[in-house]
Amino acid sequence: MSGLITSGHVLGVLIAAFAIWLLLRLLFRVLPARLQTQTRPLPVFSRLPKELGYSAENGTPLHFGMGLGRLGSERTLASLAAMETLNNLAAAAAAYGTPPIVTVGDPTLLPVAEDTLRWAYKRRGTPERYNPTLVRYLADQPVIYAAAAADIVRHENVYGNVLIGSFDEEISLVTHAAESNGLPQSAACDRPQGLSALYPAVGHLAIGEEMFAGLAQLTRLPHHLVSLPVQDILRFLVAVMILLAALRIL
Repeated sequence: MSGLITSGHVLGVLIAAFAIWLLLRLLFRVLPARLQTQTRPLPVFSRLPKELGYSAENGTPLHFGMGLGRLGSERTLASLAAMETLNNLAAAAAAYGTPPIVTVGDPTLLPVAEDTLRWAYKRRGTPERYNPTLVRYLADQPVIYAAAAADIVRHENVYGNVLIGSFDEEISLVTHAAESNGLPQSAACDRPQGLSALYPAVGHLAIGEEMFAGLAQLTRLPHHLVSLPVQDILRFLVAVMILLAALRIL
């Protein structure tokens, strides 16, 4: 078995251990207020609380599309970012009385999204106001999911369109429906196929890792804030290792 352990495995373990140590060090020793001044503004996430307030004033919900990121797959991180965003907005949505219509394209996302909205109402002491039909599993096929979500955007009198998660190029069906109704749109996506469809249609778009950095801006939680410098340092180390490997030094 020892012969299966390569230098690459050892290096990966060392990098992971360094990242955990650095994250914990920053979490316990760096003031979150200091980190707050260092976050770059991302309009997608800074606009979400305002859009939620506007939808409450208008009396119509937002459509919150979470995409097709199956938990436990390579799309998990994008779906977790979408869940964190929904969790942050759920309490305010419950208070306003205009919770979003949440659509998911994978069955693993359905119970988590339902629990997120249910707990928002329970924390406010009004669990009876939770409406289980607000979270909808549409389909696990990209085209069918996009077509069904587009139908909701076009015909259910929503205020705006928010797409955060893992999407393919078929998501253009949803953005086209929102454009046809003149709805404001915001999106965050990690896949090139989805970004190519979202970029021409969405005015505020978070690309790739911006999806994860935006959570620090939206939540202001210490563990999200300290993850930003850790990511920057790890990116620098990876770039150095790639350069050394290219020069045949590593």
